[in-house]
Amino acid sequence: MATVATRRLQVQDASARRDLKEAAAGSGKTYEQALGGCISRRLVPILSMIEAETGIPVAGVSLERTRGPRSSQSRAWFQWQRGHRKDGIRWPDATIEFLGAGSIVSQVYALEISLQTDVTKIGDSAACSMSMGKASQIALTAGILASKPAYAQASVHYWYLCPWEPTAETEDRMLTPLQNMHGTGKVALTWMIVDHGS
Repeated sequence: MATVATRRLQVQDASARRDLKEAAAGSGKTYEQALGGCISRRLVPILSMIEAETGIPVAGVSLERTRGPRSSQSRAWFQWQRGHRKDGIRWPDATIEFLGAGSIVSQVYALEISLQTDVTKIGDSAACSMSMGKASQIALTAGILASKPAYAQASVHYWYLCPWEPTAETEDRMLTPLQNMHGTGKVALTWMIVDHGS
């Protein structure tokens, strides 16, 4: 069974707080680009948190989907829009692979950036369509990462980065689609509240 947790990250950098607050008032794409840029420039310490958990430095950021630098045992690369694909759709937004002996992936961190906080709405409206889409995306991404042959021996850390807390119903229902999926026991899903202040 996959595990689900909620964590809060308080953004300290004033310029990052301002940019993220402005982006969060706009579209999901705008917020994704703003937070991705803040992570890449280390204004939001996501990479530092991952380094602290793994004990391995993240050497840099690569925008190359297939030909960019790859991780080694001594350092990892943040692969933006890396491209885990299913049916022509890319999931998730970024990946960091950590290699062990024999260059086998031992840990992977996958980052998804979104403004969507409620995955429980059902119906025909646009808001319900986005909610249902995000709920299925979370389960699909976890399944793709868990079943990827290159990650057969890896623990998978799937971080969902959002500026707001999930509803209680969302937090409860995020686990449900993962419980019966083959191989998702190695997936740790974290809803990371990227708190930019009010």
